[in-house]
Amino acid sequence: MSDVGGETRSKGGTGWVTRDRLAEVARFCAVGLAVFALDEGCLILLRTYTHVPLGIDTALAFALASLVNFVASRQWVFEQAAQGARPRAALTRYIVVVGIGLLVSALTVPALSAFGLDYRIAKMLASAIVGIGNYFAFPGWVFR
Repeated sequence: MSDVGGETRSKGGTGWVTRDRLAEVARFCAVGLAVFALDEGCLILLRTYTHVPLGIDTALAFALASLVNFVASRQWVFEQAAQGARPRAALTRYIVVVGIGLLVSALTVPALSAFGLDYRIAKMLASAIVGIGNYFAFPGWVFR
């Protein structure tokens, strides 16, 4: 890192696109894919072996995946941002973001399914929307 005109920049790039940022995006995507697989897998298992409404299955799978995501994001993806954050404060802000994501997911999946879209594809679309929102919310607010 270097200090240029009072602004700290990572080597290997200027502005927003730096090597550090690209590495962060790669870590975020790796965790996101793993958490998505967990979320989708749990949803499929719940749909296969339970007889509760799709919204409940979606919420349960999302909650488990969110717990794993918090730990991985705080410890590995955004570790620089998380170093200054108090764990309780970060967890509280994370719960707010997850609550919004849960609401988006639990409403989007059944709604898209009602229009004839397979619930697994609906879950992929909902997860993409939530993931994009999380990428900006995590370092900018949750782990600051």
